[in-house]
Amino acid sequence: MKIVVTGGAGAIGEYVVERLKSRHDIVIIDNSRPQRNTEVEFKQVDLLNMEEAETAIDDDTDTVVHLAAIPRPSEVHSESLVMRVNMVITYNILEVIRNKKIKRIIFGSSDSGTGFGIRRVMHKPLYLPIDSRHPCWPHEAYGFTKHFGEIMCAEYSRAYGIETVTVRFMWVWLELFHNVISRILKGEAKDPLKGFGSYVMPRDVAQIIDLAVEYRMDGSNLFPFEIFFAHAAETFLPIETLQQASKIWPEMPLIKKPEYYQKNPKAPFFDMTDTYAKLGYKPEYSYRDLTKSA
Repeated sequence: MKIVVTGGAGAIGEYVVERLKSRHDIVIIDNSRPQRNTEVEFKQVDLLNMEEAETAIDDDTDTVVHLAAIPRPSEVHSESLVMRVNMVITYNILEVIRNKKIKRIIFGSSDSGTGFGIRRVMHKPLYLPIDSRHPCWPHEAYGFTKHFGEIMCAEYSRAYGIETVTVRFMWVWLELFHNVISRILKGEAKDPLKGFGSYVMPRDVAQIIDLAVEYRMDGSNLFPFEIFFAHAAETFLPIETLQQASKIWPEMPLIKKPEYYQKNPKAPFFDMTDTYAKLGYKPEYSYRDLTKSA
């Protein structure tokens, strides 16, 4: 299968390419040259430029794995820049896919698109675990771009029949975060312990993308669009999930699937049922791997 990976030179993309390259014909599209997977075909492209995007993606491409994005506002990247770049490149990619009649896109989304990842406000969900049908309440730039990106993908699927598998990543524990993560796990950073304890290891992200590439939709939906969460098997919090929920919201949300937490008391705040059952995902890595090597 010929697969284009936008952002394939990035911190997450390099894990995805590493996973896919032995079984597929991979093309990395990025604005920076890859430091890993250097034997894989690479095209340096400014995806803000529609003509460059159109030229870079070949007509015989089977799937586009769209990971390219500014991952968060920062001192370098303002919120308005994050909005402009992430929205425009997603639109450009979808237009290229439509014009070239490419069958499928895997869209790298985020829990931030739900309003429960990067956030300024701790919303109370309607129920737990949060599933793909729960309303999305983003309220900052990065979350908006992922939410609106999902909407664009859904409408291209509805209008043009493009198969879209959206994967909502949690906080991906990349090497660049290891010092912060170490402080969290040692109890030295208190603020993150007020949240959901959501994370996923990068090799498990690559596993989910691999499974999404192979996934065959059964036609049960009105149009070919599905959403899957990407999370480790459990949170990194020292207490059970519903205990944490009661600390965050003294008046607890409805527990829609009590059996979800009975089976695994530290299961995520997000519903991984479809990711396990439909994709066949089996988490292979956890925060314990980091504590063993510390």
